[in-house]
Amino acid sequence: MNILREYIRELLTEAPTVKYKGDANYFRVDLGRIGYAQGSKQLRFKECQADVDKIKHMPEYLEAEKKWAKNAKPRTKIMRDENGKWAMQETGESEPFSPKFYEVANAWIHDEKLRGKGHGKEIYKAFIDKASEYAKSSGGLFVGAYHCTVGSGTSADAKRLWKSLVRDYTSSGDVVFIGL
Repeated sequence: MNILREYIRELLTEAPTVKYKGDANYFRVDLGRIGYAQGSKQLRFKECQADVDKIKHMPEYLEAEKKWAKNAKPRTKIMRDENGKWAMQETGESEPFSPKFYEVANAWIHDEKLRGKGHGKEIYKAFIDKASEYAKSSGGLFVGAYHCTVGSGTSADAKRLWKSLVRDYTSSGDVVFIGL
């Protein structure tokens, strides 16, 4: 029985690992038994558009846009070639810079004693890292709070966490930008 107790104690004191579930459209980040954050890809942040517009004038965004333009692949479309056959052909224009949008729709720390200790920020950063991985082909990404898509639903605790989190990234309001 003592060996079992020691094993359980050892498991509880180990650093929790981050696990991911889902895909590029909707995914969840779990930090051991501490908590999670989950969210999805969005078309835009209707309720935080002013913040997105501010970010679009920041040097980090402009640098990511410039990098994208330098490396962007040309657009293609199906057109008839010189023999009259249908084929994919380059149009001469490059793909526009259009960063992806991801919202953190839900996050939770299971044990109230573990709240306020930095675990939420760690989980959100893991969420941003995974979203960055999914958005790599777009050249950039915006990550925002839930209220950016629906206008409400972000708790006071989550707003406090966003206030801390945005100091570490290019951001405005509750929107973070990552140039890839």
